[in-house]
Amino acid sequence: MGRMDCRVKQRLVVAGAAVAFLVVSACAQPDAPDPGETTVPGTSPATAEEPITEAPADDEDALPGEPSLFGPSEGADVAIVGVTYPDTIALLEDPGATESVVAELDPLTVTLSATGNNWQLPDSTWFEVESDEGSGWLNARNSTELGQTDDATSEIVESEGRYTADSIEDLGEMVADYFAPVEPPARVVQSGPATRGDLHEVTYDVIGLGDDATMGYRLLVFGIEENGTVTLRTVERTVMCARGVTDDGLCV
Repeated sequence: MGRMDCRVKQRLVVAGAAVAFLVVSACAQPDAPDPGETTVPGTSPATAEEPITEAPADDEDALPGEPSLFGPSEGADVAIVGVTYPDTIALLEDPGATESVVAELDPLTVTLSATGNNWQLPDSTWFEVESDEGSGWLNARNSTELGQTDDATSEIVESEGRYTADSIEDLGEMVADYFAPVEPPARVVQSGPATRGDLHEVTYDVIGLGDDATMGYRLLVFGIEENGTVTLRTVERTVMCARGVTDDGLCV
């Protein structure tokens, strides 16, 4: 009996040691994550002290459209064209934003400097320019670089004779119509005031020649009044260049 009691005691001691080991091992395990937390391997659960970063919201001030590869380069001289006198054209703070007017520019303004920033909207192209009133955007429809000026009088006289009209305005329109193509239809506008003196003069713009390089012509028409009739004296023609101007004033 003595030996059996000893063996029983040994078994009880071993079993007790095993139970104690299991208890100690369970106590050494880390705390299980709270069921309400979501963790990703390699990261720690967010705590109240850690900032939570939200996804950035859409920029409501972003301009519609995209940069345009078409337009004047930085420093290029830009002129207003195709605006009927005495109307003005708005220089805008943002492309196409008609409510954001920086300044109203005269239709014969030729002192603008391009910044090189050009913008394409779904239905129009815009050029950013510097003016005396500040920087702003102009529709490409009414802005261009001016090239060479030549005397176009002989071209008209040799073809049509020397025009006569009741007024310098009518005479200028006749000259503009001579240079305006039928197809595609061109825009013909009186872009400057009519003046009367020893020589009468007026400025007309012809826009849309169907040429990728030449946008149109600016025509300064001079006439002499005799007996109530104004007769053509000279025509100075300045070319409007759509894609830029060389140092010699030629359209690119």
